[in-house]
Amino acid sequence: MNHREIIYRRYAEKFQASGYQRPDLVRHWTRAYRWYFRRWLPAAPAAAVLDVGCGGGQMLQVMRSLGLATAQGVDVSEQQVLRATAAGLDVRQRDAIAALREAAARWDLILAIDVLEHLGKEEALAFLEAAHAALKPGGRLILQMPNPDARAGMRVRYGDLTHEIALGPECARRLLELFGFERVEAREVGPVPRLGWRFGPVRWLLWQGWRAAWFVMDVIETGSPGARVHTRVYLISACRPEAKA
Repeated sequence: MNHREIIYRRYAEKFQASGYQRPDLVRHWTRAYRWYFRRWLPAAPAAAVLDVGCGGGQMLQVMRSLGLATAQGVDVSEQQVLRATAAGLDVRQRDAIAALREAAARWDLILAIDVLEHLGKEEALAFLEAAHAALKPGGRLILQMPNPDARAGMRVRYGDLTHEIALGPECARRLLELFGFERVEAREVGPVPRLGWRFGPVRWLLWQGWRAAWFVMDVIETGSPGARVHTRVYLISACRPEAKA
């Protein structure tokens, strides 16, 4: 048994005893990800959505709240799958890459939230290749992962023994383009500028001040502002090209 199997076997029991089914948590994350995913989600309620590495179903609950009620999930952990299915979610126990390889051009949207960093280099490349093939033309892949470029990014990178890699926004963009993706866009996962979300506007304004300072520091040190993504965790979206007429 390798280190992943040892940890994943009891991860849900030890660290997610409360699950993600609590209504207050679902509302909290829905407000946040409505902002983070703006203009990225399919418009059709029946869009084919797959959450890879879905865990106990947090993001599937968010997708339901955002109107994508038919979203499905896969996860390698039996405990996580049992938690998700007990909450009425459509989840199967499956390896991520194997699940993506089951059908070509099937999905409108593939989510991989906090997944890629758990893969080795060869596995990560296989994942991106399989995700591209599994998307419909014009379909979108959304990844969330630690940001090694952030000032505190290493706290997340080394905060989990099962983390294998860390891709900065520019590295991730190049890899996505290498595998044929286009319209690549990275976004910060930070304070949300909305009332009623943990003092969102105040935190957002303070964050803009820090971002401006880091922007200046990057320009002074390197002559370039870099990717301008400073949160310790970030999202990156990319699309499979539309079919040519």
